[in-house]
Amino acid sequence: RTTCSKRPNSALQTFFACSLAGINAPVSKNILNYLKKEGLKEGPCRLFGTSYSSGLKEASLFNGVSSHCMDFDDVSWATIGHPSVSVAPSVFACAQKGKWNGKQTLLAYVLAVESMHQIARLTMPQLSERGWHTTLAYGVFGAAVPAVRLLGLNEDECANALGIAVSRAGGVRANFGTQTKALHAGLSNRIGIDCAEMAACGINASHNAVEGADGFALCFTGEAIKGEVDIGEFWDLHENGLVIKRYPCCSGTHPTNDVWDEFLSAHPLKAEDIDHIEAGVSLLGPKEMTCHLPQNAVQAKFSLEFALAYRLIFGKLSLSSFTDQNVLAPEIQAMMKKIKMEVSPELAKLGFIGTAPIRLKVYLKDGKAITLSNDLAVGNPEKPLPEQVVKEKFMDCSKGAADQEKAEKWYEILKNLENATQEEILSLGNP
Repeated sequence: RTTCSKRPNSALQTFFACSLAGINAPVSKNILNYLKKEGLKEGPCRLFGTSYSSGLKEASLFNGVSSHCMDFDDVSWATIGHPSVSVAPSVFACAQKGKWNGKQTLLAYVLAVESMHQIARLTMPQLSERGWHTTLAYGVFGAAVPAVRLLGLNEDECANALGIAVSRAGGVRANFGTQTKALHAGLSNRIGIDCAEMAACGINASHNAVEGADGFALCFTGEAIKGEVDIGEFWDLHENGLVIKRYPCCSGTHPTNDVWDEFLSAHPLKAEDIDHIEAGVSLLGPKEMTCHLPQNAVQAKFSLEFALAYRLIFGKLSLSSFTDQNVLAPEIQAMMKKIKMEVSPELAKLGFIGTAPIRLKVYLKDGKAITLSNDLAVGNPEKPLPEQVVKEKFMDCSKGAADQEKAEKWYEILKNLENATQEEILSLGNP
């Protein structure tokens, strides 16, 4: 059975919906202001959910930022990162400029994701362990692929584009909890297109810049590459699928959110019942969930303490949960101070994994203690979100950018993308 998590269409629905949900976020307004100052010119590529159309790189930058800023987009365990926002803005910008049909668009997306995942399979988890944000570090390779196809580059020129991308890759996790985290997705797409355009103009690069001496693998991981790329034989999207998020925040909180919500739904507690909470996480936890006493909505998306406190005090997490007002609520701030997150010795033995298992111990003021654990969040291929939930997420994300009729139409186009016409691809994101 093919689950939503293993269908590229579902990932693209999620990407598109998240881009609509993010258009009014501060970082999206800031990047639009930046583009206007740079001289935003009319072009064939839609800045989704807005009245603006522009060129390849402008649209891919904006759509990358807006789709990632809510932290509601999909996740890949091949990269422990966000594949669709890394490449889909490039895919759709190229599709709209090239007037591709749905089949061409879907093929470009699959090739883009597989390209970045093949490199990730040879360099993970070491690259992530060293602090790189994989969404940008790997994304530039995938984002170049749609532009390579659009420009009709040959094999040598494609290799040059990827070699140039080696020297443009980057992104560090130190910027988690800031607007630059969302910027990484936009930069991935703009840089990827830029690399293909440079290659089209004759700029060459080393064809073994990924695996060679002083290449990407060695510089980003400290280790020589192991194994070989086997694209065409192993397809990560088919074998492993993607994680479709249930909550609009860092995926490192999701197994905790699931088990905490399940417990509180059956056994309601109040903040005054709790003395303190101990949250045992895996090795990746402290590197992703860096904000322990957040002071704004962006920081709250990277806070396990906020997620636990909000569900306890205000209810289920949703898009509307992440506001500065909610984060600064006195009862939330007080509850977060009662929560201690640290690496669990048990989970540390699993190594540097991305699935974010949790060992939660809730100490009550009456002396009782509640122990909860969860190894995998809903939304993974093993625990897929029902398609109806995916649609509800899409419609909720679309509310600020389109009326229900138009959102329904976009949903159906993306659901049946392989059969979409050129005109339908061009209509995406046009309010």
